[in-house]
Amino acid sequence: MNGMNFIRRNGMKAVLALIGFSVVGIVAERYFAASPSKLAIADTRPRVEIEHPRRVTVAQRLQTNATLEAFEDTDLFAKVSGYLSDVRVDIGDHVKAGQVLAVISVPEMENELAEDKAQLDSKQRSLETAERQVDHNKANVTLQDVTLKRQEELFKARNIAPQDLDQARANADIAKADVGVAEANLAFAAAQVELAAATVERIKTLLAYAQIVAPFDGVVARRLVNRGDLVQAATSTRTTPLFTVERIDTIRVFCDVPENDVPNLHVGDTAIVKPYGFEGKPFAGTVTRFSLRLNPATRNMRTEIDLPNPEERLYPGMYAEVSLEMNRRPDALTVPATAVGSDGIGNFVYTITDNRVTRLAINIGLSDSGRTEVTGGLSKETPVVTTYRGSPPPGTTVQPSVVRGNS
Repeated sequence: MNGMNFIRRNGMKAVLALIGFSVVGIVAERYFAASPSKLAIADTRPRVEIEHPRRVTVAQRLQTNATLEAFEDTDLFAKVSGYLSDVRVDIGDHVKAGQVLAVISVPEMENELAEDKAQLDSKQRSLETAERQVDHNKANVTLQDVTLKRQEELFKARNIAPQDLDQARANADIAKADVGVAEANLAFAAAQVELAAATVERIKTLLAYAQIVAPFDGVVARRLVNRGDLVQAATSTRTTPLFTVERIDTIRVFCDVPENDVPNLHVGDTAIVKPYGFEGKPFAGTVTRFSLRLNPATRNMRTEIDLPNPEERLYPGMYAEVSLEMNRRPDALTVPATAVGSDGIGNFVYTITDNRVTRLAINIGLSDSGRTEVTGGLSKETPVVTTYRGSPPPGTTVQPSVVRGNS
């Protein structure tokens, strides 16, 4: 009896298992029979990458070569001829404005100065004598006027002869004439003193030129003379300087901006200067000035950038690369440059509407670092196909995929 029950239970399990396999087979058959079209649709829809426009800083950038020069530099020449008795500096020395760099010995000029000073002293004594003579003659005029009045009173009282009155009048006139002569002599003596003083000052000025001094704080870049050299006063045929002094606490960076970029150039535009072969962080500055004219030969405009150089790490004559940042726009709406297309109608991007590609006309501005500014026709919420080339044409149903890292 137990054996029969065992057989019945096993038979029942086998029947149930067979029924289960049949059900699974029927369900699978129906599923695979019904799903081919759906799978085919999912497999055939193209996948496209999209992203939303982003607000970033864009600018028009120009990279060009540049040359570094001293903020000021000057060649120092001799104004007088003579032998160099002293040379006090050498190349690389820092100098202050007014510092004596060299001394020219001109003993004959020193002797001439002594003679002119003696002449001036003599002329000054003559001037003093002329001044005393004027005072004497003026006093005599006063005396003669008083005498004349007394003689006139005596003549009215008939106490003197007419000849005495005439003599008194003549003496008064002579005294006045003597004052005029004395004053003329005084003016002549004063002129002689001025002439002698001017001569002395001229010689002093020339002797001052015997000292070669620094015109400003700077560095001696060239020394072309030695002690004992005979130097000649600079003329059109003698153009060799004694020294060259440069001011390098500020460096001028000269670069040329092409004609196409000139309208976008402004004073204050950001400039990054990187000297060739220079290790370290590039130097940041701004456009300080430009020439307001284009070179007719190159159609470029000379532009200058002043860089503070307190540590004197930059040297005149260095070659550098300059990156100018013009028309900087700190909050521009941008899309990838690859997303923007252009044809005879205008500029456009592809967007996704209900999983279909749609063409959208836009207005564009600057392009910078792989992104293009959109100035009209697009909002920040509009999804944009990242690459219009090779993208399915408008109206195509697609699978959009948001590019990671972009909002």
